[in-house]
Amino acid sequence: MNLPFNDQPIEVLIDQNLLHEGTVLDLRLKYIGDNGLEFLSNCAKLVGLRELKLERNDITEKGAQILAESTILTGIKSLNLERNSIGDEGVRSIVLSPIFSHLTSLNLWKNEIGAEGAKAIADSLILGNLQRLDLAHNKIGDAGGKALAESQTLTALQYVDLFGNGIGDETQGIIKESLNFKNLQHLVLE
Repeated sequence: MNLPFNDQPIEVLIDQNLLHEGTVLDLRLKYIGDNGLEFLSNCAKLVGLRELKLERNDITEKGAQILAESTILTGIKSLNLERNSIGDEGVRSIVLSPIFSHLTSLNLWKNEIGAEGAKAIADSLILGNLQRLDLAHNKIGDAGGKALAESQTLTALQYVDLFGNGIGDETQGIIKESLNFKNLQHLVLE
């Protein structure tokens, strides 16, 4: 697979970037796309993976769905999909997938996510262990912000970044005062 800034096949990239005794895979800026993600999602050597870094890889909603259907990547605790294009449907695939029930950190910074994606996160029964959520530079707006503040399942959150989402002052107040965010230690709104 030859893509910008990357002239290595996905198999080689996995071998070169699998760290910490097979628990961390750092493929940031490798531009593997949905096809590379399909290989990765079925790669048996990744069965012990706990942290997956996929920042800037041209991943779309199709790739998010492929990832969510993996039978190999069942122990992921930290998922970084920063600066891809998974959108609301991609988010929905992830937050409904039982393989992500161990997630404690989810980075979806700049992924073209709107209010529907934020609502899917807020309603997810899978994300009960989530402690860190980064949704900065998306477009969740007031509706998405309110949905997150009203979530009954995101109560373990300690860090939330919602910067650059077009959230108004009134909704920011609702988020800051949310009783559901009782464990929140760090909140970024502006």
